[in-house]
This record gives sequence, structure tokens and C-alpha cells, in this order.
Amino acid sequence: MKPSLTGSEAPPMDTLSTSRIITGAAAREVVARSLAQSARAIGASLGPLGRGLMYDGGSGGPRHANGGLAIARQVTQESGAWSVAPRLLRDALWDVQRDLGDGTARTACIAVAAHAVAAARVAQGVPPVLLGDAIRRIAGTLPAMLDAQRCPAPDALAIARAACGDEEVARAVAHISASLSEAGAVDVSEGWRPGVRFEQFDGYCLDVKPDAIGAGSAEQGMRLEMDTVHVLVVNEVLSDFGPLVRVLEQFVSRSKSLVVVARGIEGAARATLVANRAGLRMHVLGLVPADAGLHAMSVLEDLCAVTGATLVSEETGVSIAGVRPAMLGRVARLVVDGARALFIDPAGTEQDITARRALILAEADAQRHVSLDRERLLRRAARLGLGWGELRVGGHTAWETGQRMDGARAALAAVRAARQQGVVAGGGQALNALADALPHALRDEFPDMALPVRRAALDAVTSGCRVVAAQIARNAGVEVASLSIPDDVVDPLSTTLAIVRRAFSVAATLLTIEVLIC
Repeated sequence: MKPSLTGSEAPPMDTLSTSRIITGAAAREVVARSLAQSARAIGASLGPLGRGLMYDGGSGGPRHANGGLAIARQVTQESGAWSVAPRLLRDALWDVQRDLGDGTARTACIAVAAHAVAAARVAQGVPPVLLGDAIRRIAGTLPAMLDAQRCPAPDALAIARAACGDEEVARAVAHISASLSEAGAVDVSEGWRPGVRFEQFDGYCLDVKPDAIGAGSAEQGMRLEMDTVHVLVVNEVLSDFGPLVRVLEQFVSRSKSLVVVARGIEGAARATLVANRAGLRMHVLGLVPADAGLHAMSVLEDLCAVTGATLVSEETGVSIAGVRPAMLGRVARLVVDGARALFIDPAGTEQDITARRALILAEADAQRHVSLDRERLLRRAARLGLGWGELRVGGHTAWETGQRMDGARAALAAVRAARQQGVVAGGGQALNALADALPHALRDEFPDMALPVRRAALDAVTSGCRVVAAQIARNAGVEVASLSIPDDVVDPLSTTLAIVRRAFSVAATLLTIEVLIC
């Protein structure tokens, strides 16, 4: 059977005998209409008066999504001609969320608006490939123009408030910005009850199993503290201390504190720790990382870098029999509270810790397409900064909690980005200024570009720049001319640069779609 054809004719293909091929103007129309449908839903989330999307969650009841990526995931089909362009857009938004932590709705609106204008020019005869290249070249001039629009940055509260629209979350983020040297060293997690709570910690944090080995039944679940602690780190499951007993005896005789951190402690080894702590009042404790497998080995290596310990492991060639006191790490204080162990004022060198962080961050960059692994790596790198916090965010419903957590992450990302590279006017104002300046700024640029192509590309880029303010005004129910944006509403410059660069690249790529197979 021949594939059914729409648009220009194509020869039959045996491998596509059950497929439908859409080409030419028909394909471009499907792309444009499917993108417009996605943009209509995503654009509603822009601005402080933006709205979310409710969708059927099956047996779990109605669910809520707000933000470009979350909405794109719900409105994008997974198959058929109408799914191709929205899926490309959704994947691009995933990259934006991963790398920037914010800006997915703006990226989608700019990309779709620019594509719509460009597609109309293609229908009038402008070559799509040339037009796509022209859009990219003109977009390449925007960073310098945006950089010239830097404005004085308001305080962290205003930046956070503009990013999330939640006063309580914004105030917590502003407090974090003032109290932590690196806003990225913050875990955002679901709170147990409505509200926002921030807890700050000093030192290196290790997630451990809540059963502290050696602690008596009365001590389990209680906060345990030890001062001037030596740290033994073992990448093995210890069932018997064997030759290590002589090291333990030295701690008994000198009344020193020792914590053994291993992938597992069982049998005779567990009994030894219990007996020494309970019977001899020895200051010893055993901890087991909450992670398993390769993840456990990784956090043990992190702990070694922080405390100055030597890892006991087959991989390093160091066995229990070869352990010497000089191989132990040190911390001024250890606090074990439930499933969290804090190693305060550790003895590891700054050079070793910095090198370890750099290694983890490089691995996170290599894993940028695997969201869960990347987040785990970034959390480890942040904790190696020896100053971090946990922001617990809760709402009255599950979807409100999710919305507030997304807002907290966006606000943290905005404050960090603003601190690094400055800000521009928010609410689409900086992009509107770009649209106003582009025709004059590019009057003598690109003389090698055909005039119809140049005009079409300029119209597409200008339209993309204007759409953010227009959509915010639409969501607020006013005309663009009547839209009033407070002076303290700003956008981080680096985030805005990345958004326009990616959005126009997506628009140019979508413009090249001439054939759809479904």
C-alpha cells in the first residue's frame, strides 16, 4: 500500500507503507497551528497575574501545572503530525529549566511568536533555510544590546518576588541570599505543613541511615553530639574489626572520639561498637550512608576530601589491616540528628575540597541530560561548600505545594543570576526596548543579506521580543500601552540573554520543518 500524501507528491516508500506524509505548505500549517496551541496554554502563565493549567490526573483527581515546561508536558501529544513541533519545543524548554531554573514560559512565547511571523514570510516565498540563518545572525547582535540596558539591581527581596510572586517564599529566599555565600547551596524540599521554613547548617552534611550504630536504645532518634572527632571512612561492609581493634584500643586509652563511616556495619563489628560505647563509655559511633552502590562510594570519597581521611577500600589498595591513625580524618564537632550527620569544622584542605567540587561539577555538566543524576551531583557539590541550607516549602494542597516549590527554585536561580551578572528591566520592558532599537541598530548591518530575507528576519525577531510584554498585558486584561511595571521588577541579565538566544534558535530550527511523517 502506498503512503497517503498531502502537499507535494513523493514516491512510495516500502518502509513507510502505513505512514502518512505531509509536506510543503500543509506541513508548515500543521507546525504553526500546533505551536500556537501550545503557546496559548503556556503564555497564560506569564506575569504575576498569570494563570495555571488544570488537567485530569486520572484516579488522583485534577492536577495543576504552571510554568512553561510543566504546561508543555501536559498539552503536548506523544505521536502524530501535530506532536512534532510541540515536542521539539518541550525538549528545548526542558534544557532551559535544567540550565537556568527559570524562563521556560518566556522562551516558548518568544520562539513561537518569531516562528509565526517567519512562517508567514516563507509562505510568501522567502527561502526558509536562508531566513532561519538570518534570524540567528540578527539574534546574535542582541547580547551586546541587552548588556547596554543594565539597570541598578534592587534588593534580593524584589528580585525573588518578581521571580515567584509569592511573598513568603520571596522573603525566605532573600534571607538565604543574605545568610549564605552561595545561594545554590540550598536544598528545596516539600514541607510537612503549609508555610516556608529555612534551616541553615555549617559544615559538611552526610545523609545517613537513622540507626546510629553503637547508640543505645534510649539514644536512638535523639540528637547526638561529639567533640574533637576522628573519622574512619570505609568503602566496605564491616562484619568484624579484626586488626582494627588495636586502633580502637588507642581511643579507649586516650579517651578520644571516633566515628566509623562505612557502607555497612554488622555482626561482630556492630557488637563491638555497642559494647565499647555502652560498657566502656567510649566515644565511638558507627554511621552508614543513606545512599547505596556507586552513590555510597561517591559520598564516602566526598567525606574523605572534607575530613582529610584516607578511604579504606579495595579500589584504593588500603585494607582494614593497613589502617594507621594518620589515615583518620578529623572534625572539630559531629552532630547526628536523625538521618543527617553534620561534620563541623573539618580538617580537609581547601585545595582538596576545591578539587573535589570541580570534579563533581564537571560530572554534573556531563550528565546535564539526566535530570535526577545532575541534581544529585549539584547537591553534593553544594554540600562540599561547607555552608548550606534546606528550604522546606508547603501548601494546603499537593498542587499548591508543587507550585510554591517551583517558585522557590526560580527565585533562588534569579537571585543567584542577578548577583553574578546584573539585571535588566523586567516584565518584557528590556525586550521591548530591543524591538524598538533593532531597525536603527541594524540599518547598516549584514549588507550581504538579501533585502527580503533581512526584512523578514527582522520582523520575526522584533515580534519575538515584543510578545512577552504583550502576553503579560493580555493576562492582566489591559492594553500593552497601559501596562505598568514597577521599577523594582527586573530580570537577571544572564537569564534574559540565554532565553533570547535559545528562543530564536528554536524558532529558526522549527522553520526548517518541511515534511511530517505520521
